[in-house]
Amino acid sequence: MNIVNKKAYFSIIESFKIIPPTQCEGWYRMHALYHPERIIFLVNHLESPTIACFGHIKKMLGIKMILIEGECYADESSQNSGDIRDFYKQVKELGFQIVEVCSNATYDFNYETGLRQAGFLRPIGQFSLPNTKIIHLKEPLTVSNDWRKNLKRAKKHELFLESIEIPESNDSKSFIDIYSYMGKLKSLSIPFNVEQIKELCRTGDFKLFFVKKENRRIATTIIYQNNNVAVSYYAAANAEARDVSASYCMYVELLNYLKKNNVDFFDMGKLLPATDGVNNVFLFKNGIQGTHIQLNGEWSWYKKSIYRVGMYFVKKYLVRKREL
Repeated sequence: MNIVNKKAYFSIIESFKIIPPTQCEGWYRMHALYHPERIIFLVNHLESPTIACFGHIKKMLGIKMILIEGECYADESSQNSGDIRDFYKQVKELGFQIVEVCSNATYDFNYETGLRQAGFLRPIGQFSLPNTKIIHLKEPLTVSNDWRKNLKRAKKHELFLESIEIPESNDSKSFIDIYSYMGKLKSLSIPFNVEQIKELCRTGDFKLFFVKKENRRIATTIIYQNNNVAVSYYAAANAEARDVSASYCMYVELLNYLKKNNVDFFDMGKLLPATDGVNNVFLFKNGIQGTHIQLNGEWSWYKKSIYRVGMYFVKKYLVRKREL
């Protein structure tokens, strides 16, 4: 295991074929804007690297832990259980008392095998969404009756999609304003500010889009693109957008945009069937025909067994995360 600096890390993964959204430079910039010292860069081999990632260092009640949000791989052959096992065995030796992993990649038994053989287990309680849906853009787009009704409604209002390659402060503020409206409606905190959104999109890894009605921005989304795959990361709509079904228009126009730009697969983002208002988001995302997939999800290693139970109570009752 090798700890490298930021420059070396991004130089190494430049030639990698598999880079998840949470390991690209834009994601780093957003999270490092205020506390870059809390991020550590890890590479399995310096001469012939095949696995690399950066982790977020956290401290709580005197306990030092690291969160790793997926890994970068040189190619598909690097995603074998042996290399993953060896990588995480070495992560355990870095001096952290807790190692948490959350991978949003498609579930792979080799991944589970490698982590289990390295001593990792599923944590008590699950706090990240375990499923998503992939839309195959080379196939005809098929939507539900509800989607067809709302697309017909949106068409009457002459909405159009605006693509922002590198956002300025006013673009980021527009995004925050729309996202904040949704956050208040659902009693959600806003995990970023204007400057962080600018940093997220500065490198071109993430792209910002708006739906406009006349000259007003009423809905928005941010997507990540790596090779021929795009991932929906953040999306929101204001009150006016809801009245004109702007979100339905936004996704269809976005899929057309991506298809023209040689993207073959679109990840709708995590799906959560539920019994409360969250189910509306599930029904919306599930209205486009695609392939449901399970994600690798959460894995943890604890130096002391008491930490395993303790982290569950911290997440559920102190941090007040939603258990899924």
